[in-house]
Amino acid sequence: MTRRVGQLLAATLFFGPPVSAAWADESITYVGVIRDQTDFEKLGIGKAGYWFPQFSAEEPVAGRPTGENARDALPTWAGPLNHATKIWDLAFWTRTFSQDGPGRSKGGQEKWNKFILPGGEAGSSGAIVDPFAFKNTNNSVNRIQLGESTPSLFFLHIVTDNTNKEHNPTNRLRARGNTNGVDLEPSSAPAKEELKFNGVADIYTFRYEGFDSGDFIKIQLNGDSKQGPSIGGMMFDTEFEPQSSSPLKSKYDP
Repeated sequence: MTRRVGQLLAATLFFGPPVSAAWADESITYVGVIRDQTDFEKLGIGKAGYWFPQFSAEEPVAGRPTGENARDALPTWAGPLNHATKIWDLAFWTRTFSQDGPGRSKGGQEKWNKFILPGGEAGSSGAIVDPFAFKNTNNSVNRIQLGESTPSLFFLHIVTDNTNKEHNPTNRLRARGNTNGVDLEPSSAPAKEELKFNGVADIYTFRYEGFDSGDFIKIQLNGDSKQGPSIGGMMFDTEFEPQSSSPLKSKYDP
């Protein structure tokens, strides 16, 4: 019996089904937040890959498909993202975004942040907006599938606060995971007091350890915007040493 199987069996026998990474070799940990950054190339993150929705839209759009006008430079081991929308499509059951109907892309908004992506492209930012997460915790990102050559340690960066204070996850922003059919919660996550926004993009970072091919990533949102909270993009790294005048912060930014 492997160590992992033994841990899960013991947890099930004595405590019921496991609900956190404490009973498994895999773990998810909140690292911290980098405030007020829009130049990700200069910041030196997203070197392993990235994905930004509705980027540099030429005119204001909303309620659009999640994959429309996206900048997709995901690592070979993460994704591709599944934008299935119809229930009779077999891919619908492994879709990436919440229903891909409630979860939609928005962009081209004049007052939203301008980004410089890790690859150097500059343009207006977009967002994935999930109205089902209005004062309701929802898996706005249902599934980012991990594939062959998934590193044993990687970092997921979630970009928010780029939407002129319109779609912020004011109540919850939590990266999660699933491994061998078991949902794993992060050992830590941003407290509500840390989810504060001023209209200039913030980057919340989570560390994933021990994940492998066949596992997948999920992201929960909850916010007070009636149109729904959002994320402005995702980036991946296998090493994380942010180069910025704004240091990494975690506990309520004293």
